[in-house]
Amino acid sequence: MVGWLRTAGSLARQCKNRAPLRAPGSVALILATLLATSCATRASTPPITTPRATPPPSPVAATAEPTPAGGGAAAEVGAESPTATKRSDRGQLLRHAVERLQQAASFSLTAHEIKSYRIIEPNGAPRLVYGEYATRHDVVRRPTLKVRAHHEYRYDPQAAFAAFEAYTYQNNDRYYSRIIETSGAKSEEETRPERIEPLAGDLYQTLITYFDRAEFVDEGNGEAIYVLEHPEWYRLRGAAGFADLGFLYGQEDGALLVEQYVAERYPNVRGVRFTIHVAMDEKTISTVMVDDADFMASVWAEVDRALIEEGVEPSGLTRYQVMDANGAEYRFSQYDRVPDFAIPQ
Repeated sequence: MVGWLRTAGSLARQCKNRAPLRAPGSVALILATLLATSCATRASTPPITTPRATPPPSPVAATAEPTPAGGGAAAEVGAESPTATKRSDRGQLLRHAVERLQQAASFSLTAHEIKSYRIIEPNGAPRLVYGEYATRHDVVRRPTLKVRAHHEYRYDPQAAFAAFEAYTYQNNDRYYSRIIETSGAKSEEETRPERIEPLAGDLYQTLITYFDRAEFVDEGNGEAIYVLEHPEWYRLRGAAGFADLGFLYGQEDGALLVEQYVAERYPNVRGVRFTIHVAMDEKTISTVMVDDADFMASVWAEVDRALIEEGVEPSGLTRYQVMDANGAEYRFSQYDRVPDFAIPQ
């Protein structure tokens, strides 16, 4: 992955010359990037949103079933329609599933993420930007936090995957990250809780912070399905990096500056869509699909608008096309059943 981190300046100057994804020079650099990323290209790390201590009540309001014209008893005041009742029940199911994820003594998360789009230069020359990342996290929370991660990555869809292992563990009140390369070389450094994947990642933080914004849309095969359009896309580290907001997050009052900048420069950017599957019998989150294609296209559209305002002719704009493979899938499993593991010495 590559972080598009630039100095402050106009949106047009920041985005005029984007670079493709490139393989870092060492596995340690890749891990440093991966620990700060989850489903898109990233820049510097925005603050992690603090989970709500007490989740708010379901936003689904009770509605009275109207009485058909011409007869029938009047509906009981305050009674919910069957549809409203079902939506309320499914809202409680998602709430329970999120609480289960937060309280689980252990769980596994398998991620498959692809960032893929085509750049077409003004002269018509195309080039493909591609990054594919497959990761399995085993998280054990008790008696102390430790995370085992197996990372695989490649920057060409036809290339073989490179791989490495990473372990994060707690020692008293400190946290450490240990990298083990395929060559057997090891390195270790101290880290902070807000950088520990997957707990500090975009997916986990979105689920525990914005679940009450998700809309129940369907059910089948024993699962309830919800769609969440992220209401504050700029708080996603991946999205913030893609939109070149890292230089603002690194400043004092960075979060406020980002909100102001987004309102001014990115007024029409679409949100990132999370499709959440909950196993109804187990009351656990099973799968989450992340679609950021509309988000990416809308960022490019805002970049084009800014460039045209600065005098660039439409024929001189670089064009972008999101590829079908772009997107991410995450699967949760092994709730309270991850076998204990030792940290390699």
